[in-house]
Amino acid sequence: MPLLPPSGARTTPSASSLHEAWSPPPLLLETACGDDDLIAELILTFSTDTAARIRRSREAFAACDFSRIRMEAHTIKGGARQVGADAVAEACQELETVARLQEAFLVAARLDRVQEVFEEIGGEMASYSSRRSAEPATTPSI
Repeated sequence: MPLLPPSGARTTPSASSLHEAWSPPPLLLETACGDDDLIAELILTFSTDTAARIRRSREAFAACDFSRIRMEAHTIKGGARQVGADAVAEACQELETVARLQEAFLVAARLDRVQEVFEEIGGEMASYSSRRSAEPATTPSI
């Protein structure tokens, strides 16, 4: 039984289907108590951390350190699930799987996919934060 889908098949949504697909999941909203500034801070933390982990994964790839790639992908996957970036988490799961195989070509392709999906979702997260901060604050009526 193959570990990967047939060539051309994808288990994560295409980049175009990710556009405008992100919104904060209930757990994130609950954790932030609806505080848009806190949500923006959590998004920034996720984005900064993930970008650094992808960079370290690329460095590990250059050193053929597949174990490190698996660890970074696993960590990104956990953070992505917490902020509702499920497509990033799924791409990281695929990266973890192929890193176990230690097939450089497959790892490179999946690492590129993680980067692509992260950039798309990260853009949507930033866009969400910008829209929310641009909305006028509502004052409760008395």
